[in-house]
Amino acid sequence: MTKAGLRGLLAATAAAGLFALPVSAETTRLTVATYVTPMHGMSQWLERWAEELTEASDGRLEFEILHGAQMGPPPRYYDIARNRQADITWVLHGATPGRFELTEVSNMPFLFCSAEQATTVVNHPRLREGFTDAEHRGVEVLTVFAHPPGQIHMAEGAVRRLEDMQGQTLRPASAAVGQLIAELGGTPVGLPPTEIAEGLQRRTINGVMIDYGGSGIAFQLGPHLASATHVDAYISTFALVMNPDSLADLPEDLQSLILESVQGREAEIGGIWDNISTAGRQILADAGVEMIEMEEAELDRLREAGTRVTDRYIAELDGKDLPGSDVYALIQELIAEVGPIGEGC
Repeated sequence: MTKAGLRGLLAATAAAGLFALPVSAETTRLTVATYVTPMHGMSQWLERWAEELTEASDGRLEFEILHGAQMGPPPRYYDIARNRQADITWVLHGATPGRFELTEVSNMPFLFCSAEQATTVVNHPRLREGFTDAEHRGVEVLTVFAHPPGQIHMAEGAVRRLEDMQGQTLRPASAAVGQLIAELGGTPVGLPPTEIAEGLQRRTINGVMIDYGGSGIAFQLGPHLASATHVDAYISTFALVMNPDSLADLPEDLQSLILESVQGREAEIGGIWDNISTAGRQILADAGVEMIEMEEAELDRLREAGTRVTDRYIAELDGKDLPGSDVYALIQELIAEVGPIGEGC
C-alpha cells in the first residue's frame, strides 16, 4: 500500500465513524526487532514501512527498529514478540524446527522458483486462514514471506554430481534442508547464521545451503567459499508478527492502519528478496567463487531425492493426524494458479 493509500484508509475510516474508541492524539512508540543488519533489503523495507505508518498516522505511531540481533539469535524472535519484549519481530520458521509443522510444508525441496512466487503463495488467505496462521500461537501474523531458492555453497571443491555430497558436512537452513543433505549422504550441522563464516573458515563445516543473498550480502561468505552450485533447492519462510496486546492497546483506527498496511505487498516484498539474490550472486562471482550450473540429469536425481524427503515429511504429518497432505495439495494448487512469477522463474 502506498503512503497516499494509507492516509486515505485512515481518513475514510474516520469519516465513516467506524472507530469504537475516540481518536487520541497521543503517540505510541512500537519496538521492531530483527536479526539482520540494517543494510539488508528487508531491513530497509521495514524502515520504509515504519515511516509510511508514522506519516499516515500523523505521528501517532512511531517506531524504534533494533537491527542486527540486538535481542538475541534468530530462534528467539518468535518468543520475543509473544512475550512482548518487542512489539513486532521478523520470525524465521526454520529456526525452530517442529514449531510450525504445517508452515514448513512450504519449505520442502523444489516447490518454488522465486521469492515473489513463494511469497505470493505462502501469504495467500486460503493457506493462512485455513492452516498456517493458527500455528502462530500468541502472536498476530501481519504478513508471511520467503527468500529466493537456496543453493549449495562449498568451502573447498565443488558439487557437480550428487556423489560429491557424500561425507560432506553442511549447515542447513531448516530441518527440511537438513533432511535433504542427509538423503544425499552428507551430514547436516546446525550453526547460528552468525557463525557460518567462522565454520567455513575453520572447516568445522565443509559447506552451507543458503540463498545467494544470504551468502553474498547478509553474511558475506564470499571470502570463505570456493564454489556455489546453482540448484534452486528450497525456500525458507518468514513471518512479520506482532504481539496481540500491543495491537489491541492501540485505538481501532491505528489497528486497522497497521493491518491494512501489509495487504497486497507480496510482489513488492518478494521482488526485494529476488533482487538481493541477483546482487548476491554477482558479489560471489566477483569475489572469485566458481559458479556452477548442475547438469540436468543430475538435477533430476536431486529432485528425486527431494521428493523422497517431502513424501516422508507429509506421511509423518498425516500420521500425527495433521493435514499435511491437504496443505501440500493446496500449495501445489496455488503454485499452479500463481504461475512462474518473479526473477529466477
